[in-house]
Amino acid sequence: MVNKSKENTIKTLAFNPHDLACEELRHVYRGKNSSKLIVLFSGFVAAAMLAWDIGGGYAAAWYAWLLLAHAWHWWLGRLDFLSTNVSIELARINRHVMAAGIAGLGWGALSIALPLLSRPSKAAILIIMLIAVIVALPRLVVFLPIFFAFAAGVYVPLLLATPFLDFETLHMVLVILVVVGATLWASAREVRKILIDVLLKQISSEQASWEDRLTGIGNRRSFDANLATTWAQASRAKVPLSLMMVDVDFFKKFNDSYGHQAGDDCLRQVASALDNCARRAGDSVTRYGGEEFAVVLFHTPLNDARNISESMLTAIQKLNIRHEQSSHEIVTISMGIATIVPTAENDMQQLVEEADKALYRAKENGRNRAEWQILGNVKTG
Repeated sequence: MVNKSKENTIKTLAFNPHDLACEELRHVYRGKNSSKLIVLFSGFVAAAMLAWDIGGGYAAAWYAWLLLAHAWHWWLGRLDFLSTNVSIELARINRHVMAAGIAGLGWGALSIALPLLSRPSKAAILIIMLIAVIVALPRLVVFLPIFFAFAAGVYVPLLLATPFLDFETLHMVLVILVVVGATLWASAREVRKILIDVLLKQISSEQASWEDRLTGIGNRRSFDANLATTWAQASRAKVPLSLMMVDVDFFKKFNDSYGHQAGDDCLRQVASALDNCARRAGDSVTRYGGEEFAVVLFHTPLNDARNISESMLTAIQKLNIRHEQSSHEIVTISMGIATIVPTAENDMQQLVEEADKALYRAKENGRNRAEWQILGNVKTG
């Protein structure tokens, strides 16, 4: 509960596993230009050896595939790294893993040519394949599914090619698969542990800047981000989005009568009650400022928003916080609700303005109530 300082601390340090995975994924693509140059140069050397021993056609086809595979992986990563969306959909994360596997397979395809190469070229190609994984280690290992997909793309074809290799080449391959594989596994775990420790500290600091310290729920910055994300999702899905603006009735009088400490405790209890009434995926309750809160409800038509508002009004009344300066003699809230199906013709600010107007009407009509506003062609239920 947000009205207990100990639980506030626990909540501050809690991490959503999916959000952490998204941060790990973004870390994979944080500027590693040197690795791109190594890929280009190593691939060029390998292609030159293939052209010398087998022919230019095979070498050109392999090098083109390698470049396209890595280009797709890098392009996909930069899209999400530069995206303003905080969360990355699971389907896109799986696509990153697949792209890494295909990029690794670009190197693994060299295994097909091993039986046809001269002895010096075989050794050089094996070393280049080893370098490909070692270079990828510090960049990919922070997100293990991507690293293992890349390593599998490199080494599974090599393992499948072992029946067609001579004894000397087979011996080198087994050394790489066993000794280097074990070393990379141990190194991967250690490097990832260090990187995750750093990421957890970064996320902890970032999370703190998105939370309201007094109530433990999201702050104004969190509201802006949640509304932007939910607006975009509702626009794509063409579903209704509801926004509630909530104000604690006569809060200044409450503060003047009972003191700021009692006022802070009142806000914590109100925040907790509101948060407990909005528990669906996509719902968010934030402190908008002062004694005002905002509730964003994804895929919520007007009738559903009304039901949630009634639950919130009742929950605040059940707190039974004494307020002699209020006509209701207990702490109550006023609510303004606006519902819209986002389109290109309207914007988020219009939704906020209409919810504010509805809130003022609720105050003018006696407080401890909710007023509604529908924007555009929105079904009530």
